[in-house]
Amino acid sequence: MKKIRAYLTKIEHRPIFWIALASLVALLCYTPSLTGPFVFDDQHNIEDNPHIKITRLSFENLASAAFSSPIPNRPLPNISFALNYYFSGLNAVGFHVVNIIIHLINGVLVYALIRLTQRTPVLEHSDGENITQALLSATIWLLHPLHTQSIAYIVQRMTSMSTLFYLMSLVLYVQCRLESHRAVKWKFGLGSIISGAFALASKEIAATLPIFIILYEWYFFQGADWRWFKKRVGIVLAATVLIIALAFLYFQSNPIAQIVQRYENPNTPFSLVQRLCTEFRVVIYYISLILFPHPSRLNLDHDFPLSMSLLTPWTTLPSLIGIIGLLCYAVWQPKRQPIASFAILWYFGNLALESSVIGLEIIFEHRTYLPSVFVIYAFVFYLYKMIKSKIVVIGCLVAVSVVFAAWTRERNEVWSDAVSLWTDCTMKSPGKARPYNNLGVAYYLRGNLEDAIEQYRNSIALDPGYANPHYNLGIALGQKHDFEQAMSHLQTAIELEPRNYHAHNNLGVALSLAGRFNEAIDHFKQAIRLKPDYAEAFNNLGISYRRMGEIDKAVHNFQEAIRLDPNHAEAHNNLGYAYSLQGKNEAARQHYQRALEIDPRYRTALNNLKDLALEESTISEGDPRNRFK
Repeated sequence: MKKIRAYLTKIEHRPIFWIALASLVALLCYTPSLTGPFVFDDQHNIEDNPHIKITRLSFENLASAAFSSPIPNRPLPNISFALNYYFSGLNAVGFHVVNIIIHLINGVLVYALIRLTQRTPVLEHSDGENITQALLSATIWLLHPLHTQSIAYIVQRMTSMSTLFYLMSLVLYVQCRLESHRAVKWKFGLGSIISGAFALASKEIAATLPIFIILYEWYFFQGADWRWFKKRVGIVLAATVLIIALAFLYFQSNPIAQIVQRYENPNTPFSLVQRLCTEFRVVIYYISLILFPHPSRLNLDHDFPLSMSLLTPWTTLPSLIGIIGLLCYAVWQPKRQPIASFAILWYFGNLALESSVIGLEIIFEHRTYLPSVFVIYAFVFYLYKMIKSKIVVIGCLVAVSVVFAAWTRERNEVWSDAVSLWTDCTMKSPGKARPYNNLGVAYYLRGNLEDAIEQYRNSIALDPGYANPHYNLGIALGQKHDFEQAMSHLQTAIELEPRNYHAHNNLGVALSLAGRFNEAIDHFKQAIRLKPDYAEAFNNLGISYRRMGEIDKAVHNFQEAIRLDPNHAEAHNNLGYAYSLQGKNEAARQHYQRALEIDPRYRTALNNLKDLALEESTISEGDPRNRFK
């Protein structure tokens, strides 16, 4: 027993060693996800986003990545994606490494915030107990299996980056309040403001930061004194006005009108009332996941049934009553139980934007990343109060950390591969069409065409009105040279989702292969109208013009494809081929060579370059079926 106490004393005096150990364990837990795939919004924001595909570091390129990407309101993550691409291309490993590093930094910030909170006037205790509580709280948060989605799902760097700057802003604010030296105090205050701006530039969830800084001040520096609030009504109103202004800035118009408009969209699968009622159950379910995050309960694509009313299903009304009860407790007990009270407000407040009236997806686990911080600290804090033996409570919490680490590792094994990830989703959401479609895509990318087709058909059987599996099935059938069926499914995808520029592009490819060039050109042009920076459509449009003998138009479109995507190897090869038809052999040679620089294994470009060198007249542009993707 004495040895254990001596060891604990060493930890309390040298917390850096514990933090380093916890970070190392977290790193080992997340290692399997390094090979994980791009999923969902990764495609739109990263894979298909030409603005992050920079080959030269410059202010113009970074500004384009920041503000011309699909979500320009989140410039900092967009820039980070561009830097990832600059150093490692679309190799997902580099993206995952950055996400893991951000998570480790966040773990340190959680420790720092809790430690500083314990030094505030309301929570001054013995240093030893405080340090251990802070270390164990940060460790449990860092190793929590529920956060796997926030880290392994690459585009959710927007969430983790916003959380990083959010926590940093709060840490610097508390440090500012605890600092006695005026000059240093000013620097901490300025740092807090800058960090808050960076948090908002990462994701809109940071709009709640001004309110929580005020609440934090009231809880932990003012002892929940209502008289302090009354004297500072102006500050509270200013923070509220700031949040409203940010909402207008985000929606670029009346936010209420924008919210209503989302529900008027026929593609939104729920009404405003249905979503709001469902979220009562969702936020309670999130709490259960924080308390018991077994891998069997975690799912990238939950099939969460809608609440049609407060009584259907019956758990909706109890969930609402539970939320009201927790909020009433928070309002009733700010002086006696500041940790519990603040944790409740922190949890619901930081879920308010994504789990209330805005017509987003019903449920995603990454939304708990920031809200869980004080919930976990409150759990540790009150466990210390309930169990008198310090060694026993530390043993329990270390055991929880070990179990969580094992579960996080297990969950990351699922995320290590697209087939395992989507197989997991189909097992946990067997009645939902989307996981089957995405499992089909995973099989397709592995080259397992028959299994892909089977999963696409499973998806269509569950939801015939779901456009994506029709689109993907059309592509797969095209790979099998069943062009009539391919065109049928691609046409269905377009009917279901008229703005699907990928479907227009690939239907154009199928029509071109069938020799129906005019129809193909119409679909390529429609794809370009929907997505003006769609380099692939320009390349395919150029091919159709070349096959019709309109070489000048072909050259123009290949040039446009290269302008939009300078690393488009096929467009360089095709432009070289078109130049050779015009007798511009030197220009053709340059583009063949550029295609090979981009892709040294590009055999068609190599053959064309050899043919050009031999001054042979037959130069191939490649099998057009290879473009059916």
